[in-house]
Amino acid sequence: MPLAADALDLHSRRPSVYLDQWVWIRLAKADRGKPREASDPAVLAAVRDASAAGVVFPLSATHYMETSKVTSPRQRSDLARTMASISRCRTLRSRRVLLRHQMLHAMHVSFGRPAFRPQPPEVLSAGLMWAFTGEPAPLTLHGPDGPVDPSAIPGMREFLRKANQFGEMRMLAGPADHEVEDLRRRGYRPEETTAVVSSRVDWETTYVGLLADDPVSRAELRVRVQAREILHEHLDLLNELLAEYRLNLGREIGAGQAGSKSSRRRMIAFADLMPSVRIAVDLKVELFRNAAKTWTMNAIHDIDALSMAVPYCHAVVPDSKMANLLSRSQAGQRNGTLIVKSLTELPDLLPGLADQARSAGDDTARWDWAASGGQYCLDEEDLLSDLPSRPPAA
Repeated sequence: MPLAADALDLHSRRPSVYLDQWVWIRLAKADRGKPREASDPAVLAAVRDASAAGVVFPLSATHYMETSKVTSPRQRSDLARTMASISRCRTLRSRRVLLRHQMLHAMHVSFGRPAFRPQPPEVLSAGLMWAFTGEPAPLTLHGPDGPVDPSAIPGMREFLRKANQFGEMRMLAGPADHEVEDLRRRGYRPEETTAVVSSRVDWETTYVGLLADDPVSRAELRVRVQAREILHEHLDLLNELLAEYRLNLGREIGAGQAGSKSSRRRMIAFADLMPSVRIAVDLKVELFRNAAKTWTMNAIHDIDALSMAVPYCHAVVPDSKMANLLSRSQAGQRNGTLIVKSLTELPDLLPGLADQARSAGDDTARWDWAASGGQYCLDEEDLLSDLPSRPPAA
């Protein structure tokens, strides 16, 4: 799909399709022979074929958080196995890293600093840490005296690759019940993440009450939601970059000068240059316009995920409600991304992306430490069967 004329092209180098969590749950059910819909096994087969051809079905931080909310360890494990076997635990880079580039681009266009167009970061790699911190964190080999070169031990490099694959799948699945007590002694605190999201839900819920007392036009609502988005979600990053490039935001937009409406327009235009911020704002405006809408963690997660997936992936499969909201704001058209409104439409889309992926060649050099190398390691027995023999003593 072509980009809008003034849009920033952020799509990943390889063809990529973002599947919302509900899609992964449907695929996992079909994978276990219990499809929810008669068409789901065909969708699963098409997705697997496309993945094998090199199309990326990346996970995001949101997928890890939503999977962790599944209370049954067995269900989490089944879901993680399907997700890992298809995605190979390829992940979208952390939101902060990607938004840093978007904000730098907006500063370059709006204020002339940085003086040169900022270099876009790598979008896809592998693993939980890439999704949460933006940096890879492969397992490494250590001995009594420190790090050990795996190439010095026959078969160890291949074993480590499978160990990384199995480890990433297990981190996606989360701990079994009997592991939680020991993990808590080591600092495991999943409720802290829940508390952070809850505070963000409270922030939006509070504004529902304010709007009830002070209704505004749709245009004014969007300005206010945009301001709230910058202040609540991205102020630290904005202040960091303004300090780094020695910019005074008020002076740059002309705040406090004659013609305050002009400075307001400049700030709106600056924020709209960040595709992910614009998507989040437009989605929230639509939700705020529905006075009966109750804000939930799921809504926050959906907005987080889609605001990043739409600019960076070539196709996105959201739920029907979010698909409609994205269509209203023309987020797909503006970013050159296909919004798939029905899961049954997905198989027809994938062969074309698979052809593009084959033409793109192999990209495993960028994530060799967890590259699939064929089948993705999902079982401990499979992993241990490749454990290298201990080398003989010198």
